[in-house]
Amino acid sequence: MQPSGVDQVRELISSSSAEAVVAASLQRARDVADLGTFIAVADRVEPGAGPLAGVPLAVKDNLDTSDLPTTGGTPALRDSRPGRDQHAVARLRAAGAAVIGKTNLHELALGITSNNAAFGPVRNPHDATRSAGGSSGGSAVAVATGVVPLALGTDTGGSLRVPAAHCGVVGWRPTTGRWGTGRTVPISRTRDTAGVLATSVADVALVDEIVTGESAPAPSGRPLRLGVPRQGFFDDLHPEVAACTERALERLAASGVELVEVQVVDAHALDTECGFRIVFFEVAQDLPAYCATLPGPESALTLADVLAQVASPDVRGALEAAASGVVTEEVHAQAMATRDRLRAAYAAALRPAGAERLDALVYPTVPLPAPPLGDDDTTELNGQQVPVFLTTIRNTGPGSTAGMPAISLPAGTTHTGLPIGISLESLPGEDAALLASARRVEAALVR
Repeated sequence: MQPSGVDQVRELISSSSAEAVVAASLQRARDVADLGTFIAVADRVEPGAGPLAGVPLAVKDNLDTSDLPTTGGTPALRDSRPGRDQHAVARLRAAGAAVIGKTNLHELALGITSNNAAFGPVRNPHDATRSAGGSSGGSAVAVATGVVPLALGTDTGGSLRVPAAHCGVVGWRPTTGRWGTGRTVPISRTRDTAGVLATSVADVALVDEIVTGESAPAPSGRPLRLGVPRQGFFDDLHPEVAACTERALERLAASGVELVEVQVVDAHALDTECGFRIVFFEVAQDLPAYCATLPGPESALTLADVLAQVASPDVRGALEAAASGVVTEEVHAQAMATRDRLRAAYAAALRPAGAERLDALVYPTVPLPAPPLGDDDTTELNGQQVPVFLTTIRNTGPGSTAGMPAISLPAGTTHTGLPIGISLESLPGEDAALLASARRVEAALVR
């Protein structure tokens, strides 16, 4: 099994003190400034009491915190102090976790490179010339560099799993709504969710139980059945991603996992039809509605006000599309109906009529390793220039639009040491069972 970062911290606390462990984490957070990991680091933190007593925690800077600013990585919110905790933050603090700082991200979480023009880029700890992935890039780097064992992030189209794959850590996206709503700089109420990055599935499951109160079920003893959706999810992969994924599947089969070829019919086409339409309509409503709940002058911010100060060109383009009003209420309603068809396609793949159910789908998290930092529009894949955003979220996007739970696990590296991840994904509400499956997959991969 992968080592539990939380258990390692507990051992350190037993040999020194919680105060010393938190102080060391704060210092390490300052030491990784060259990677652009944090936007804000606390001066001093008192460890709490509970199952996470003294465990350092980093929080993505689009999740509200009572004692630190929540900037969303964008200039208009640079000085925003919400004075409140997002639901998962509050639950983890109540369990004793010590929030040591707010992590850098792709501006407004509207991208997957974390090349933030306002607060600086997040760099990959395995190669500082490469992207850390996004939008939760800083949170992934904080875990990968050992600053913290746990870091909260958010996921709308792959923003937890992409940086997890690129940085070599575990990234957990729960079912939309499972980890609370609100108190988050929003993109889409339909697609957004908080989640966590860690070094092991055990730590992810611990955090999920603390946040939700639901524990993972005991192992069933029966073999896992995983669906392999080759069509669409295995197309045009980087050669080293393809080879690494196949080796992972071979290890799973050798450990007794039953692999079943399946098809999620029209998953990518349906996502293309509805995914961005949902985002563009909802961010135009949800972002100013969030600002209106803030206690300071930010409460008067409109979408146009935020847009006027956006620093990253790709984010500006996305917000301009949202502000244009091209996605009307009628178009949004049609997109939500298409989303229902997308969810039905996943259900048909995982719960086929007249056949035994599957525990999860398994596929490469990202079709390519971390691209060079600065490849914001296009990047090279198999000798061709491809759109970096659409290519990166090709596999994570459809399930995110459908609101499904998913987890990315480290599966190996390229010959130059860049991490590669594989993902497991199941139906909404099956989070606890998916985490139990992920622990078995993790055990097979590290043998």
